[in-house]
Amino acid sequence: MAIVLLDECHSGVNNWLNLWRVDALSENIAYLKKLVFLGEGAVGKTSLVGRYVYDSFEGDYLATIGTDIHVKMIQVEDDVLVKLVIWDIAGQDDFAQLRKAYYVNSSGAFFVFDTTRPETIERVDEWIDALYDVTGEIPLVLLENKVDLETAISKENIKKLVHKYKVDLIRTSAKEDTNVEKAFKKMTKEILRRARIQRRKPI
Repeated sequence: MAIVLLDECHSGVNNWLNLWRVDALSENIAYLKKLVFLGEGAVGKTSLVGRYVYDSFEGDYLATIGTDIHVKMIQVEDDVLVKLVIWDIAGQDDFAQLRKAYYVNSSGAFFVFDTTRPETIERVDEWIDALYDVTGEIPLVLLENKVDLETAISKENIKKLVHKYKVDLIRTSAKEDTNVEKAFKKMTKEILRRARIQRRKPI
């Protein structure tokens, strides 16, 4: 299922998520979690989401307008059912002013970069700082995408990013379905781990 939002305000985004919370209760979902995909245009965010949610890959590039929203059920730890609401956010600067509204209520984030284009990590600080300004330090995973192609980014530069943000890096290919499911499972488990820790904290 996919929905497109062009210029939602904060209240509109929250209302939309509230509808999903009601729906989740009727399906005995243990958790409802929102994930956001960050990164420059044409790094493969939409392709990764398409591979995971629909098990499909479209080779032709079509820019995301605003954001596309997709829903996927995932079962973890044998008996825990999670509904993921996945927001594929446009990388073009035209939509920069809308992104903070899209980040509201996010439980986790992927930052995707294209291993063949070094410029796709040049503004990683801007993306992550803008996210954390809204969400705080939620779970974050770096996805080095298009690893079926020859890399143009040094291992040293990638290691610096991983060290700076203290996050995991997963090398993915939407085209060849490399580590896509692994990335989502890792993210979901980390989100649930933090949610359970938070729930156990004294008020």
